[in-house]
Amino acid sequence: MRLTFIFLIIILFSGKAFSQKKVEQEKRIKKQDVPEIALDWLQDSFEGRKKVRWYQEISDQGLSFEAKFLWSGKFHSVEFDSLGKIEDVEIEIQQKEIGSETESNILSFLSTEYSEFRIERIQKQYSGDEDDLEEFFEEGEINSLTVRYEIEYIAKTASGNQTFWEGLFDQKGKIISKREIEIRIMDNLIF
Repeated sequence: MRLTFIFLIIILFSGKAFSQKKVEQEKRIKKQDVPEIALDWLQDSFEGRKKVRWYQEISDQGLSFEAKFLWSGKFHSVEFDSLGKIEDVEIEIQQKEIGSETESNILSFLSTEYSEFRIERIQKQYSGDEDDLEEFFEEGEINSLTVRYEIEYIAKTASGNQTFWEGLFDQKGKIISKREIEIRIMDNLIF
């Protein structure tokens, strides 16, 4: 089993250089399978949260752990690296919650790139120092956090094909990266 897992990681990393596709495989795991440091950070940062679902994710980025839960009326996704160190926090938001200038820049990019598109999901992403992230979720102080928008959308390409994409935009709505999402119905669990 361990050899199979290592082989899978090697394949994922070797394909990264040749692919601009997002390929992820998530599986639900138990709390006791999560690094203690991740459990502690989540407990300190999101006191009073209800049920947390834990996932192990294998992607072209490597192995990570993800906590998904509802907090303050919004779906949250907190990603940790393989050792349990916080990577980022994503909060699902509505399009109207993006500032007008940022929204305009994002829509301008999508309109220029595609003949047709439909936004499926928007997440506001916070990353930075673990203490700054914790302080933000406890007290609302943004300090030196990086704020980005991760947007999943369906778009019609020049060839007329509809493709599912993930775009990462900075706080002003400027594109940072985009990649096609490869959908594997049996591999991924939708949140």
